[in-house]
Amino acid sequence: FLGLERYASVLQKAIERKEREEREREKRERENLYFLWEDAKRLTEIFAPGEVARIYLNFSDPWPKAGHAMRRLTSSEFLKLYDAVLAPEGEIWFKTDNDGLFEWSLEEIPAAGWVLQDVTRDLHRDVPAEENVMTEYEEKFSARGQKISRLIATRKK
Repeated sequence: FLGLERYASVLQKAIERKEREEREREKRERENLYFLWEDAKRLTEIFAPGEVARIYLNFSDPWPKAGHAMRRLTSSEFLKLYDAVLAPEGEIWFKTDNDGLFEWSLEEIPAAGWVLQDVTRDLHRDVPAEENVMTEYEEKFSARGQKISRLIATRKK
């Protein structure tokens, strides 16, 4: 697994959490987790065509202003990049607590030529817990009673 993050401060927190969890467990349960300080706009410079099996977009910045729509990680601009690096059967898994971003993505993703699968607006009620890896944000939001939305997107066959 490769965590890609544009902002150094956010990346540093992820690295520190990984190190803390490894110390607490006294073993390396996450040996296959690496981080890269990079902008997702450069995906095609980082990965070869078809090199990525799955892309997880977990609790991305919603960029709520209409003028910022192309910055959203589910915009058609980013979907083109994902298409270029995903394997033929590759998938995009998108989770958010932001209803506006989720509704926008439900329109944007199919308009860009992708197929929506496993759409839920209440992940923790609709999907068995063992099938969901919870992020730190997800744990925090869920503890407050916020619903988590998720979708899986694949290419049209």
